[in-house]
Amino acid sequence: MAEYPSVTQVLVPYIDTTHFTDECRYRGTAVHAACLADLQGLWYPPLNEEYQGYLVSWKQWADKSIQRVILVETRLYDHKWRVSGRPDLIAELKDGQVFLIDLKTSLAAQKSWPLQIAAYRHLAQTDKGIITVGGMTLRLKPDGSGCLPDNFKDYVRHLNIFLGILNAYHYFF
Repeated sequence: MAEYPSVTQVLVPYIDTTHFTDECRYRGTAVHAACLADLQGLWYPPLNEEYQGYLVSWKQWADKSIQRVILVETRLYDHKWRVSGRPDLIAELKDGQVFLIDLKTSLAAQKSWPLQIAAYRHLAQTDKGIITVGGMTLRLKPDGSGCLPDNFKDYVRHLNIFLGILNAYHYFF
């Protein structure tokens, strides 16, 4: 398959990484793996005790909200725009709407998230023909008390901003 930059690679110059420690990266990777494996009924290694609350928060939300899983961590491509991405999840929710969902272990929102979600939604439609009515991040709470959903509604605007950044990326790299 073609080697295109990922959505994350394109956005990284605009992401405040000053608070991203090795522990944050490890936590995010471990929690993502556990949540998405749990969703698919797959085995996953036990999480460190201090990460258990994130998984509890996820399970509460997923059990209450997800009707059907459509796609989990699948690499998607747009050959015209020369970009790829791997969204966490696309699911049909219990209200019948199809959403792209990205899990976050940070409680502090990032300005890049709506651009990331818009790019992933575009990739899902372009590569797999999956039309989503919305996209959101789910900030999983570490104490197991639930999730903070961020539903990004200005898809066209966010996608256009991402496309401008992508064009600059291709120009310079």
